[in-house]
Amino acid sequence: MLQAAENGELADPDGVKREADRMFQDSRAAKRAEQFVSEWLNLGRLANMQPNPTRFPNWSRQLGDDMRQETLAFFKDIAWEQKRPLHDLLNAQVTWVTPGLAKHYGIPSQRAGLSRVSVSNVPGRGGLLTHGSILTIGGDEASMVARGLFVLHDLLRGAVKDPPPCVDTTPVPTKTGLTQRGIAEQRIANVHCGGCHSRFEPLAFGLEKFDGIGAYHERDEHGNKLRDDGGILFPGTANTVPYQNSAELMNLLAGSDRVRECLTWKVTQFALGRPLSARDAPEVARIHKQAQGQGGAYTSLITAIILSDLVQYTRTEVAGTN
Repeated sequence: MLQAAENGELADPDGVKREADRMFQDSRAAKRAEQFVSEWLNLGRLANMQPNPTRFPNWSRQLGDDMRQETLAFFKDIAWEQKRPLHDLLNAQVTWVTPGLAKHYGIPSQRAGLSRVSVSNVPGRGGLLTHGSILTIGGDEASMVARGLFVLHDLLRGAVKDPPPCVDTTPVPTKTGLTQRGIAEQRIANVHCGGCHSRFEPLAFGLEKFDGIGAYHERDEHGNKLRDDGGILFPGTANTVPYQNSAELMNLLAGSDRVRECLTWKVTQFALGRPLSARDAPEVARIHKQAQGQGGAYTSLITAIILSDLVQYTRTEVAGTN
């Protein structure tokens, strides 16, 4: 790259793009992409998870690591090797499992190590949100607060105020006749809570059939029947869009321009190494348009970022600092 710069080959967009394409062939570029996923989804927390051993006797550090490896391999497969649009991460009908994770998911036993499997006929599975690495965000109670906030913040680039300091945020446990959805519906109906909770808890209704460590059930430990239908209100829109099951929810998210824009923001922020602000929005919009025009793959997005004025601004700021 330094040689290309000395030769003046980086003075025009075509030269920059050629150099980017060359660097994408280096294995370090793939590792950098994995780092993005790990930071975005906070996969490191799986190494320290300690679910209630009485409720979840099958949990182990190895299972947590298998979940982390699943998500990294899934991203590498879909976004890096196949170069599919990033939004395909939300509803791709494949995943990567070890024998232990396959058993946990109810998938027929696989060969040793990670292996690629179709989940098109596996109840509830399909897409990033159905990975154990994501579902465990909800904690032992599979909290719809935590899961819904993840979808709002990390997929819809939405915001909501923090609860008042006097509010007890300890997850409410389920019991006979009361599921996590029922608890969420009570909060939504509460005049003091509903204004905020109605914006994010319904986003997790489609995930109720997954317990605190991501196992799939039609009924919870108390025998309550679980549901995965609901509705999603995309930020900036007026009407809730209904879905009948988790697969429909994943398809709605994958087809959402809001989700695609959020993924652009996430990758851009990672690439620049700093938070984005309102002044960056016009250029991020141009990056998004250019990347989508080239197919919306991770490499298309990185190339659009490299060619953008945001990188030029960063270079100028660094030069000024030096």
